[in-house]
Amino acid sequence: MEEQSMDKSSRDKLVTENMGYVVTLARQYKSDILSTDDLVSEGSIGLVKAAERFDPSRGKPFVTFAAPYIRRSIETAIQRLNTTPDVRSTDESLPVGSRNNYTLLNVLEDKNAAKADDIVEETTLTADLIREMGVLSEREQRVLNLYYGNGYERQTMAEIGEVLGLKRERVRQVRDQALRKLRKAARHAE
Repeated sequence: MEEQSMDKSSRDKLVTENMGYVVTLARQYKSDILSTDDLVSEGSIGLVKAAERFDPSRGKPFVTFAAPYIRRSIETAIQRLNTTPDVRSTDESLPVGSRNNYTLLNVLEDKNAAKADDIVEETTLTADLIREMGVLSEREQRVLNLYYGNGYERQTMAEIGEVLGLKRERVRQVRDQALRKLRKAARHAE
């Protein structure tokens, strides 16, 4: 048992001591997709594999033994990403690598579409309003529905007055009276 931890300890030491070599090899590669840090990470995977397979009794220096493993890991990662369809993060700058604030999310997001939580809130408020409007007269309900666009296109007081045959000032009075009734009903409901 003691011997296995020594082996693991020795492998960990080999990996730690040779990370600089991985960085040196990673800098020799250029990739439009992977950054140098990504290349170093991929090379580190190869370094760990080499450390697991290394046999010091054979007399070969570790870096000489590890180089093909490191290079293979880096090259495999680059090749894998080059053959993968162009997959991009939605918050990645476009064009790739630019420093602008234009992202794929800007293209995908429909700024004019209602947000899901807004729709739920509006539906809930509308349902609450309809339930409470039972305390209002038919005229008061119609004025509020037209004024706030509840089931109708939103209209001004003058437009509502034309529809109902009332003066604009009278529409305002009916609206205010209806709102007072709704507030009173809401206070009693609490």
